[in-house]
Amino acid sequence: MHLKIAQVIFHAVTVVITWAVLLTTLPNVSGAHSDHTTEIDLSNHPFEAHSKAPLHGEWWFHFGQRLQPQEAAKAAAANEMSTIHVPSDWQETVPRDEANPHAHGYGTYVLKLTLPYSRSTPLAISFPRVADAYEVYWVPAVDLSTAARIGGSGAMEGPISAAHHSQDYPLDQVGEGFLVVQIRKELQSYGGILRIPFIADMASIQSGAHLKHIVEGALIGITLFVTVLNLFLFFVYRKDPATLLLALVSFAFLIRSVLLAGVLEVIFGPDIRPLRIRIEYADILLIAWAGYALQQALIWRQISELGGPLITGVIAMLGGAIVLTAPLPFVTDHLSTVQVYCFAIFGLILWTSAKAIYDRIPDAWFYTLGWFVPLLAGVNDIIVSNTYHGVYLVNYAFVLFICAYSLKVGRRVTHAISRAEVLDQERTGLLQLHQDAQNAASRDPLTGLLNRKAFDSELSLAWREKDFSDQGISLVLFDIDHLQIVNDTYGHPAGDDVLRSVAGLVQASNLRRADRVCRYGGEEFVMILPDTSCDNARVVAERMRNRIAALATDCTGNVSLRVTASFGIACADPNSDLDPTELLMRADEALDHAKSTGRNRSVTYAQALEETAEPPSDDIKAAS
Repeated sequence: MHLKIAQVIFHAVTVVITWAVLLTTLPNVSGAHSDHTTEIDLSNHPFEAHSKAPLHGEWWFHFGQRLQPQEAAKAAAANEMSTIHVPSDWQETVPRDEANPHAHGYGTYVLKLTLPYSRSTPLAISFPRVADAYEVYWVPAVDLSTAARIGGSGAMEGPISAAHHSQDYPLDQVGEGFLVVQIRKELQSYGGILRIPFIADMASIQSGAHLKHIVEGALIGITLFVTVLNLFLFFVYRKDPATLLLALVSFAFLIRSVLLAGVLEVIFGPDIRPLRIRIEYADILLIAWAGYALQQALIWRQISELGGPLITGVIAMLGGAIVLTAPLPFVTDHLSTVQVYCFAIFGLILWTSAKAIYDRIPDAWFYTLGWFVPLLAGVNDIIVSNTYHGVYLVNYAFVLFICAYSLKVGRRVTHAISRAEVLDQERTGLLQLHQDAQNAASRDPLTGLLNRKAFDSELSLAWREKDFSDQGISLVLFDIDHLQIVNDTYGHPAGDDVLRSVAGLVQASNLRRADRVCRYGGEEFVMILPDTSCDNARVVAERMRNRIAALATDCTGNVSLRVTASFGIACADPNSDLDPTELLMRADEALDHAKSTGRNRSVTYAQALEETAEPPSDDIKAAS
């Protein structure tokens, strides 16, 4: 169903483009005069009502020689010149010459014109586009031996200098006369009067020029803002390539707007025209390619089919290189190649859109229909350029296009960022829950120290690392002395208070980050000291024993208790043959020896062996 609809759209677009091409071949139509005459009577034209008088149709024409205005007017009056349609490219009408394939040289246009004999409003004549340089004269019909220069632009002699676009000149002449336009063409393949000249009241032309500059400035400003906005969205959220491609399309259109507004000519002078034309053609290729890549990113949210954008991008780069380096007449003579590339790109966009609609991709219809805005505007401009009636819309359509797409993508990015923040919060919560679960599984609920299960894991990890240390590993197993008496005398809550107090003291001690303290069970605790010798472990144990002995614990029942602890220490060298279980057994034996020999002692396993081998002294017997 969706694929059939997409096919219908494709065929409809093909029909529209075909009709647009056909319209370019139709003769121009105007109510002011016939296109098949070389004379235009404007004596009764309502200029006071701000009505423009287009000067399109058949003009007398002479190619290959720069005729003087008087000479041209006399030849036209005698009907001794051929005719050419205005506007048109004279390369298409003059005979082909292998020595001059682009018909460079001079051409002279002549039109017999009748202006109002009296008028209350000043008139002006406007030449929207003439390639490359030109001069305009008026030869009165009553005296063909005199000529008055109306204006001109560009260099007619010496090094070629291109004319400015859209030049307006005061028209003070009245009555019948001949309008003579001398044109010099050397820069481009096309030449002559390429847009319809027109006559209008001066105020109307000036206000139109002011309005045009305001609109062009607004288009440039909006496009610049959209470009910066999309770049900002890209830097904020780089997972969506559509923002970068929209910025690229906007930047390319910004270049086009600056070029068409004549900003480069204003800044650098008319000599910049050849480079401006090259940049304009290359920019068209960039807009087409970026538009295709943008459609991929808009619909698929990634450039999923890399082959299409890659191949068309390489073609656009090669075409741009040719445009920027080849002789300018060759470049302008192959404008149709650029148009074919753009048509092929639009076909690829339609294919991508049809596939997306068939696959029911969200917003595929919106992104597809959006391309019809500049397409229909382009068809309108083709019609306007050939019939003169209407307004050029393609620039406005592109601004509307990029603004609408930027708004849509901006909302998409904002939603994605919001969703990412929610997911990040959920992920943080899950990590916290996971950490809490791990703590619950590895922590002793009474003391907050690592439990027996965590001790086994930490000891295994530290044991694997001992071979890479300098001093091996030490275990310190310690037990609170006579805790059972505390429980029996003051109750188990008081015993729990003592356990928590001792655990808090150990946690607050100045241990290293790699050291671990665990509750081994009951009133027993164990410390894992990686990369620690027996002597250093003994120092740690003694410091801890003294602090515990000095600790006063406020217990339940308003009782303050002091307790002591006995410590057993066992050590393993880096390359020891012991295993963790044997090391723990040695620490336990050292602890038992410390308890059996008076408690409140720190005893190493080696010390316990020595003291066991010797008979106990009378002092130790008395202490027992």
